[in-house]
Amino acid sequence: MTPVAGSPAGRHPDRRRRLRTSLLIAATVAVGYALGSGCSWLFFHASAVGAVFFPPAGVTLGALVLAHRRHWPWILGAAGVTELGIDLWQGLDPLTAAGFVVTNVAEPLVGATLLRQLRPQRIDLTRYRDALAFLLCGVGAGPLVGAVIGASTSALAMRSSWWEAFGQFWAGDGLAVLTLGAALVGLDSLRGRLHAGQLTRGGATLAATGALTTIGFWPREVPLAYLPVPVLLAVGFRGRVATVGAAGFVMAFTANLLSAAGHGPWSVLAGQPRLEAASLQVYLAVVVLGAWALAIAVAERDRAQAESRREVAARRRLQTLQDVTAGLATAATSDQMIRVLVDRGVGLVADHGAVAIVDAAGAQLRTWTTSAVPEQLAVRFSELPLTEAGRLPIVDAVRTGQPIRLPNLAAVTARYPAVAQTQAQTGTRSLLVVPVRVGDRCLGALAFSFHRDDAITPEIASIAQTLAELAGQAVDRAELYEAEHAAAHQLQRALLPQISTDLPGVTAAVCYRPAERGRDVGGDWYDVFELPGNRVGIAVGDVVGHGLASAITMGRLQQSLRSVAQTGATPVEVLEALDIACHTIDGADFATVGYAEYSPTDRLLTYACAGHLPPLLVADGVGRYLTEARSLPLRLTSQARTQAQLTVPEPAMLVWYSDGLVERRDQVIDAGLDRLRRAAAGLSGTEPQVWCDRLIEAMADDRVIVDDTVVACVRLGGLPADSANAPVLRLTLTSPADLSTARRALRDWSAGNELSPDQVDALLATCNEALINSLEHAYHGRATGPVALQVMLLDRHQVRIEVTDRGHWRGHSYNGSERGRGLDLINRMARRLVLDLSGGGTRVTITLPGR
Repeated sequence: MTPVAGSPAGRHPDRRRRLRTSLLIAATVAVGYALGSGCSWLFFHASAVGAVFFPPAGVTLGALVLAHRRHWPWILGAAGVTELGIDLWQGLDPLTAAGFVVTNVAEPLVGATLLRQLRPQRIDLTRYRDALAFLLCGVGAGPLVGAVIGASTSALAMRSSWWEAFGQFWAGDGLAVLTLGAALVGLDSLRGRLHAGQLTRGGATLAATGALTTIGFWPREVPLAYLPVPVLLAVGFRGRVATVGAAGFVMAFTANLLSAAGHGPWSVLAGQPRLEAASLQVYLAVVVLGAWALAIAVAERDRAQAESRREVAARRRLQTLQDVTAGLATAATSDQMIRVLVDRGVGLVADHGAVAIVDAAGAQLRTWTTSAVPEQLAVRFSELPLTEAGRLPIVDAVRTGQPIRLPNLAAVTARYPAVAQTQAQTGTRSLLVVPVRVGDRCLGALAFSFHRDDAITPEIASIAQTLAELAGQAVDRAELYEAEHAAAHQLQRALLPQISTDLPGVTAAVCYRPAERGRDVGGDWYDVFELPGNRVGIAVGDVVGHGLASAITMGRLQQSLRSVAQTGATPVEVLEALDIACHTIDGADFATVGYAEYSPTDRLLTYACAGHLPPLLVADGVGRYLTEARSLPLRLTSQARTQAQLTVPEPAMLVWYSDGLVERRDQVIDAGLDRLRRAAAGLSGTEPQVWCDRLIEAMADDRVIVDDTVVACVRLGGLPADSANAPVLRLTLTSPADLSTARRALRDWSAGNELSPDQVDALLATCNEALINSLEHAYHGRATGPVALQVMLLDRHQVRIEVTDRGHWRGHSYNGSERGRGLDLINRMARRLVLDLSGGGTRVTITLPGR
């Protein structure tokens, strides 16, 4: 039958165990008491008037302070029985012996009771309050009571002087409690922290104290009693009150022994025993108290420093949490999040450690270690299969979703031999692994390793758990971000056009480089496409913002620009059309766009920029930015946009780019533009792809790309002018006499391009009116200048007409005059009419409807 806890049968083992403990304590006290009392009688000439040094007083008080109250009767009983036996052995009558028994039982009982009333918790003699309470109660009040009882017993039994006995009892018992009692109580505070080295040093200290005390107290004439004092002070400097007490006991025992034998400086007072005893005990007490006070001061200093270190560590851990929280808040990807956890989290809390994340397939753990882990181990454990249960704690923590705490090397070795095998390389003696969870999912784990046993305090465990919770949120957020990031990049790639290799008169290449992983998808875009009339459109733009929405906006803008340009609209008309389209395209406001139209037949480049960086034209090793025709981003201007035109030399390369290529956070943008110009001017060859690659390489300069980057390189070549069957007709008129020649050329061109009769009539009428206006009014009052006519066939048989002169029209020639009615006629026949007046001349652009 098994005993039930709380039943009489179940209580018997506890009673027997307590009885054995009480008997062991009583026996120990009896032995110590007998030895001390025997020494007092044999060596210190104890008598009925007391002993000059009585070690049993320290034994009994120390035992009472250290033991539970239920053991006190056994301790006091052992002391009383031992005292009675020794007193009777020394020939005292039973009544006197009984009085001394009461003396040596009441004294420690009073001292221990008062001490426990003042300091009910564990006594620490390295603290001022505990030490003061010990001195008042154990050294003062207890021996005082014992001295009163003992002196009274001596006076009644021996007819001796009460005051002489009182002083001798108090001094002998108080010094014993001050030394031996303090040593016993002080040892309790070191319980569990003693090791062989400390015991060896302590034994050497006691031996040195005994030897020096013997040397100091042996000669009678030479004053060497100070020799053991430095030893006690040295012990005090180490903050060891227990060792101070033990060394003080050895010094007091040896000094009293030699003095009683007639040696030492106090032997000259042999004729005055009361003065000899009093002065010797005072000297010994002062030395011990001085060393004790020094030990307390050093211990208090050490505690203050330890507390300061703990506060610093706490502040550091708090700062760590704040840094990790801030870092994880800005970390977008798993890689960024892991670097924050490894460098700012695990690496600052533990001596070394690791972060492990379950891979996308859920079959393996990918691990990242702190820098303190040897590289070969980091590589060896970089990928861990989740199927190997019981081999590594980080795998088990992920599999079970429960933390694993191994407080010492023995626990690590017993449970995970594979980890223990690496101990020589890592120094791991304690280990804490905390799973990283989000809801019911376990996403990974954090491992914290320490170089000492029992390093995992509740505070460390709390911080580790907090880091794991922050990591779980960050990993979940990173997974969502990376999914959106990948979708946005995929969409952006899908929306960006493929550049044709069969463009009229040009070869083009574009290099698009997204920002480094962890950055949002940008809104950079490009397009190079063929236009009707053997022309080429070139566009580069940037949408405000990042992410999936910006990629969608980018695609819609790119498609809108191409659609408008295919109608024959000039660059300025394209930008104006995009201003209007922004009303229906979410996120297109404030986007920047650069658009150029290149005619390889006459090598004319017409361009306009809405807030975008200027294109770079490189010819003959010289690069120059085309800075004309600039205006504000889309929807930000109320003024008419402008365009510029130039004739491109042969050969030439046009470089157009987004701001990611030239912008740097630590530089003004002009520095980036100058670097690009110099890099492009130093290139040779005619392959646009080579130019793109080398420019990207030169501008990246081994830096992290923080924004999407686009660079388009277009080699601007030429096409020979063809006959009337060419899709573009170009004529130059210098006087009204050239109009008949122009009309014949227009009829031939119309026939070759199969225009309908109505289209031919409209073409002749509009060209005639436009040419006459330019010839008559552009050079009014001056010699007639050239007037250029360009006619091209657009898609769906639309026709675009451009009439350009270098003069200045009169103010009323197109407002209410006869020729003004001609422009009104053109406007009624045309699908679109644009009149562009500038300082360099006038351009009339007419788009005729198709069939």
